[in-house]
Amino acid sequence: MIYMRLTPILICVKRSVRNKPSSLMNLYTVYTMSTTYNTILDDMKTSLRQAYGSTLSYFLANLGMIIVVGILAALIAIPVLIGVFFALAPFNPAALAAMSGWATANPLAIGGLALLVLIPLVSMFLVVSGSIYGMSHELVTTGETKAETAFSYLKRKFLTFFGTGVILTIFVILPPTIAWSLTSYAMGYAVTTTASTLLTIFTFVWVFITGGLTSMVWPAVVSGKGVQEAFKESYSLSIRYFDRVFGLLTGIVLLLAATFGPVIIAAFAMAAFLPPITVFSPIIPAMIGVALWTVVSVFLWLLLFLPMVRIAWTRVYQELTGGTIASQIPAEVPIV
Repeated sequence: MIYMRLTPILICVKRSVRNKPSSLMNLYTVYTMSTTYNTILDDMKTSLRQAYGSTLSYFLANLGMIIVVGILAALIAIPVLIGVFFALAPFNPAALAAMSGWATANPLAIGGLALLVLIPLVSMFLVVSGSIYGMSHELVTTGETKAETAFSYLKRKFLTFFGTGVILTIFVILPPTIAWSLTSYAMGYAVTTTASTLLTIFTFVWVFITGGLTSMVWPAVVSGKGVQEAFKESYSLSIRYFDRVFGLLTGIVLLLAATFGPVIIAAFAMAAFLPPITVFSPIIPAMIGVALWTVVSVFLWLLLFLPMVRIAWTRVYQELTGGTIASQIPAEVPIV
């Protein structure tokens, strides 16, 4: 590609014209955007090969992380539930009626309390993602990894991962949640089809943009950056290498659409299928096929695609920041 050939020359130009007019710097910025379809495809294929080679390690790490985080969440929730129990006791009909009446009269307060519970809960499970990114960092930089690496990262960076999860939850998840909740409240808890469609579009666009801007946060954190520095670097890289970052994100979204799109289409088709569905309905074979495809897709995402996504983001981060990337070509061993 001509862009690939021009890049080294323009890098030299950049170094020699630091104090020149900004038009030359803009020329450099334009011509270094050399990402193509094949670049994104190679990122995903290489990451999928690495995920396939470490399937068992990722499976054991995810299973162990979920158990550990579940235990930690229970240890946090049990004292809270005990406190709530004694604060609200005795549970007589009059007390329950009073609490129900207060909740009905103050839905915004209940929603605020729900958000206060949602943020740490989601953040706790995002800690698992950070630990698995630690495995991916080791795999990308050394060529191999093991499940114990996830536990090592969890032990050393738990508070950092939790803080990162809190900010990601507030920045990516909270705005759409608030938008849906306030719209439902304003419409008397009966959201119309038009409002639902607009909210769905807003949610997708918001999560896509913010997800791209924060896509390098976890790779930066596991590489040793602080939480604030990781967010700044992720934003900078996603803007500077917009085509590479959002190109990979688009590839991941298309993979999601290919794997779970059929079941969504089938759900809308069933909703529009007015006659009653019987055993002999022509839609039954299609439903069975979609169900089988969905089951296969779930297992593919759990075992291969989720690790692939984390490996891909880590590889791209290492490449864009000049970090270490282990060679994928096996070393030749002489016979004699």
